[in-house]
Amino acid sequence: MKGKTKDIALVAVFTAVMIICSQISINIPISPVPITLSIFAVFLSTVLLGFKKGTLVQVVYVTLGICGAPVFNGFSGGFAKVFGPTGGYIVSYIIMALVMGYLIEKSKRPSKLKISAILTLGLLICYVFGTVWLSILLKMPFLNALKIGVLPYIPLDMIKIAVAAPLAQEVKVRLLKAKLIN
Repeated sequence: MKGKTKDIALVAVFTAVMIICSQISINIPISPVPITLSIFAVFLSTVLLGFKKGTLVQVVYVTLGICGAPVFNGFSGGFAKVFGPTGGYIVSYIIMALVMGYLIEKSKRPSKLKISAILTLGLLICYVFGTVWLSILLKMPFLNALKIGVLPYIPLDMIKIAVAAPLAQEVKVRLLKAKLIN
């Protein structure tokens, strides 16, 4: 029972991290998609918690948002937010965590470079899924959606990966030593 309680607590803590990072946001005039630290939190929770718990964090986060809890940027939530123009990026967090978590667990002890590559793949999943969604909802060509939903974000997202990979690896070592994660 102790292990299950610890797992529930970890999922709850990292869901809170997702919510906090989502509030750190900047709206940009050329896009309905704000710059947030949500992706950074997806990276950290997935590397630290792995496939199952990392994905569960994202499922809980998105579900809370769908139910109306103010978990998304600007303390927003609700069905309309998740199924609006930015919803594809939000929903993609679940797919990102599934893929990244699987690849990280399969790698056993991945290097910082390998973690960075896996996080980059996760980011590409977010970009593709979110941009297709944005394109459909705003009834605009995919390339136009790419211009407003991806291109402005690439430099900062690369920095997020450059920080998240070594940070997560270092924190994971410490959490393993403290027996807080498996």
